[in-house]
Amino acid sequence: MRRPKLFERGSRLALRIYLIGLVQFLVVAIGLEMNRRAGAPRIPPPIGPDVHYVADTLARVAEDPPLLAQELDRVRSIFHWAVTVRDDTGEVLGQTRPEELPSGKVIVRGSLPVTFADGRGGTVDYVVPLRGPRPRAGPGFVVPIALILLVVGVASILTSRALTKPLARLTQVARDFGAGKLDARAHMKRSDELGEMARTFDDMADRIAALLLAEKELLANVSHELRTPLARIRVALDLANEADPRDAVESLGDIAEDLGELERLVDDVLAAARLALDDGPSSRTSLPIRREHLELGELIEKAMTKFRGAHPNRTLRVQIEADLPPVLGDAILLRRVVDNLLDNAHKYTEDASQPIAIVVRRESDGVTIEVQDRGVGVAEEDVKRVFEPFFRADRSRTRSTGGLGLGLALSRRVVEAHGGTIAFESKLGAGTIARVHLPSAAT
Repeated sequence: MRRPKLFERGSRLALRIYLIGLVQFLVVAIGLEMNRRAGAPRIPPPIGPDVHYVADTLARVAEDPPLLAQELDRVRSIFHWAVTVRDDTGEVLGQTRPEELPSGKVIVRGSLPVTFADGRGGTVDYVVPLRGPRPRAGPGFVVPIALILLVVGVASILTSRALTKPLARLTQVARDFGAGKLDARAHMKRSDELGEMARTFDDMADRIAALLLAEKELLANVSHELRTPLARIRVALDLANEADPRDAVESLGDIAEDLGELERLVDDVLAAARLALDDGPSSRTSLPIRREHLELGELIEKAMTKFRGAHPNRTLRVQIEADLPPVLGDAILLRRVVDNLLDNAHKYTEDASQPIAIVVRRESDGVTIEVQDRGVGVAEEDVKRVFEPFFRADRSRTRSTGGLGLGLALSRRVVEAHGGTIAFESKLGAGTIARVHLPSAAT
């Protein structure tokens, strides 16, 4: 079972939340310790210079009861201590008069060993009230609770800001994009999950914007491509209507040519619709193919005959190896691929004196068809996009390079449906090589 993403390795957002919780715990623990120490009484050392001085004084006069009583009274009146002097047997030799110790004081009790003048040992017991009021008890649970609430509140604010600010940014960008602002992007430079979400949104927005732009270009291209042959057909009909029958018959050829162009245009539009509908998991196999054993040499010869008839002024150099292996495929679809590659080579080679070459050679696992030209070529940044539907390297709508930008996209679908590959090599100003590889019927 797949672990939730929150616990996956490298979850930076989870790490951030964990660190915030750890800081909360440390702050609360420090506060509780400070509160505990504040509630504990601070008692200075009970034995100090005054206590030792009093004990030594009383030990020197302990053998003289009147003098001992006088010293005890002086200790009581000056220090307000309760003192008892005992011999080594525990007998009381003298003590201060009992009195109530002052309230609100910290009481320190103790006993010091002393030596009397005659050499006997004894003890001086004392009860000393320290100066200052008794420390109050700690604040109990009030301070810890207040500290916890404060830390949790501050951490909640920081966490909410860390989360809500980028989410608010994403929400606003999504609203702007939905409202038609196609250049709206998040552009978040974060390395956590929110940053990944923002980058995913930006990628999606780029793709949608590209599709919408392609749709607009398609409409513009279709409008332009339809307008020109329709205008020529209208002119031809007007001339036929006004001219003699022989001129009318000659204009029928022009009308037929323009109708053929319109038919190819409609076929491209329908193919584009099929591409859009088949753009799913089964798109590579949804193209209907009537498979049969084909001799590519014959197919290439037919394509050459059509090309030379349409472009008699263009030199076409052909090199076809003998004994080509048969290919299992659809003759109409593969012929369309070859026709499209030859047509592209002609359209993008403006100099009519430059030849176009087609090379067909045998490979170990099939047949390779290459169409080479010395035309204008394609820029490096556009080479990777030539197989995208509606993309045209020459974005002008001249008659020489007109079209909808569907030829190579359809060619790739046809070749891949036959289990083959198509590649495109080009250099701006140096020409282009289109290469198709088809597996033989035996492979």
